[in-house]
Amino acid sequence: MNAREEEIGGIAALALPWEKLEGKRVLVSGGTGFLGSLLIDVLAKKAAEGLGVCILSLSRRGGKSGGAVTQLAHDVREPLPADISFDYCIHLASNTHPRQYAEDPVGTITTNVLGCRNLLEAGKGCRFLLASSVEIYGNGSGAPMKEDFCGKLDCNTVRAGYNEAKRLSESLVQAYRAKYGTEGVIARLARCFGADRKEDSKAIAQFLRCALQGEDVVLRSAGRQRYSFCYAADAVSGLLTVLLLGEDGHAYNISDDDEGMCLGDYAALIASFSGNRVVYDFDPAKNVGVSVADSSLLDCTKLKSLGWRPQYSVSDALRRTFSQMKCDNSL
Repeated sequence: MNAREEEIGGIAALALPWEKLEGKRVLVSGGTGFLGSLLIDVLAKKAAEGLGVCILSLSRRGGKSGGAVTQLAHDVREPLPADISFDYCIHLASNTHPRQYAEDPVGTITTNVLGCRNLLEAGKGCRFLLASSVEIYGNGSGAPMKEDFCGKLDCNTVRAGYNEAKRLSESLVQAYRAKYGTEGVIARLARCFGADRKEDSKAIAQFLRCALQGEDVVLRSAGRQRYSFCYAADAVSGLLTVLLLGEDGHAYNISDDDEGMCLGDYAALIASFSGNRVVYDFDPAKNVGVSVADSSLLDCTKLKSLGWRPQYSVSDALRRTFSQMKCDNSL
């Protein structure tokens, strides 16, 4: 059993009310993406174990259907075909890292906002889970942020398009709840990482890529930022917990527990995996689209009240990710 199979099995074995999905159709936008593909694999495993769930994976390119999973090729910025119906919806489709925000700012906004609107419109009677982000808290706070924190954000920047799109998507969920009675829950994810084979320009992904290539880890700041992070497997277990147990209309933060480490500490840890060091490069031209928050830590007390717990520490998950990526590169 490889690491991914182990993680899928671990999530599928959680004591969640899976029976709520019996006989239901679950649509996942961004189903071939980083978190979407792992979440769908978990649901597919539950189906293989006897849960009567039908899984619809929605993505621009689609894919090969099989078992309980039907792959649908569709751009969520366009209205969904009338013949697509579902009981649960998980909206994950989005640009998710700084280079995408900078190179495709319009697509970043429209995929989130139009996608959210189109999915809500097609699923007025469904239970809807929006994958939102720590970025809605703007510049953050010196203390861990609870779900009622309202962060400061300069909306007059290209980078703010992602943050504002997530904020507006959350408002859309509340609007459809108020007007159509749609059940809606929101998951605000920390900065997620894992062994993603797709290009990712987030800081942790860049650090891992440098270490994997046997190069020094490049840090484009002083490294004093304090952020919450979340390993992919913990993010997916958190999403499923919010989907199945979250209270209608509520938002829930999802992150691994804080270890008291700053970004520079994590850079040094990752560099040590390959016996390299951290070097500094403060070129502003290379920082287009990155967050300006110095402290952005999430308080996950509310999600933990539902029984959720992260299964990995950030440090252990980074070691796990590096090992998985190293193994994948050797194949």
